[in-house]
Amino acid sequence: MNNVFNLIKEEDLTPDLKMISDICGIDTVRILLQHFGGLTFYIPKLTRLDDFIKRYISMYRDKSKKTIAKELGVSEQFIRKFL
Repeated sequence: MNNVFNLIKEEDLTPDLKMISDICGIDTVRILLQHFGGLTFYIPKLTRLDDFIKRYISMYRDKSKKTIAKELGVSEQFIRKFL
């Protein structure tokens, strides 16, 4: 028996799913639909991942706050709050 999700094409997708498909591919969208259909997800900005920010700063202690801020796309003040 064929998996019904394999029949889904790009033109069948909602605008949100088209954005995901453009980045991740139609197969990823099919998997998401099959396993998570009906659920709502919030994808946070990098600045909401506190544990990652702390780890990144500790990994690159030799870099300046300005450099780290630029790499992460945040302000130096944002970096200072983690130090």
